[in-house]
Amino acid sequence: MAVELWLVRHGQAAFATGDYDRLTDLGWQQARWLGQHLAHVGTPFDRICAGTLRRQQETATAITESIGGNVETIPGFEEYDAHTLMDKAGHGDQDPNMSRREHFRRLRGVLHDWSLGQAEGSETWEAYNTRAHTAVAQATDIDRGRVLVASSGGTIALILMQSIGLSVEQMIEFNLQCRNSSITRLVFAGPRVYVNMFNAIPHLERPDRIHAETYS
Repeated sequence: MAVELWLVRHGQAAFATGDYDRLTDLGWQQARWLGQHLAHVGTPFDRICAGTLRRQQETATAITESIGGNVETIPGFEEYDAHTLMDKAGHGDQDPNMSRREHFRRLRGVLHDWSLGQAEGSETWEAYNTRAHTAVAQATDIDRGRVLVASSGGTIALILMQSIGLSVEQMIEFNLQCRNSSITRLVFAGPRVYVNMFNAIPHLERPDRIHAETYS
């Protein structure tokens, strides 16, 4: 018996606005396009879930506009607190004068230090790992079926690390590659976990939607 876990990164959020935890108009559209794609290909889900963050809830809500279903909230799928990590490391966060390239360069270093206990956040690295692991166990607590979860790039990468043994450095790189509204699909078959999709955006792969491939 197998359970498919479809991890969807939230749509584009409001980077560098002082209120990151909400979808932009494009973010809502990305999630709606994903829902329309899933409805078109006829992919049924036994559960539709999201973490507690607003941008995760909004993404799941937009998807269900096309595929139906109720959104279950599962704490633990939230992103790490990048704002606190960056702020306590002395970098600041969501500074409108900071380029995206510089933001992610600094974030890469802070995440590495955090994993070693050398940076302070709103939770420890160990606590982050534990709550994500618990959330996955709760989401996949069915005999068989397909579960969609709206989460965030870092937590999706962390779940991959836990499932297939990535290093912390690889986890960070997977995190920073993760595109908005992308799909990462894991298959839980007894004690084995298989990854058969990562960071896929089939709903955006057409000429009139090239502008919609975003990372923040």
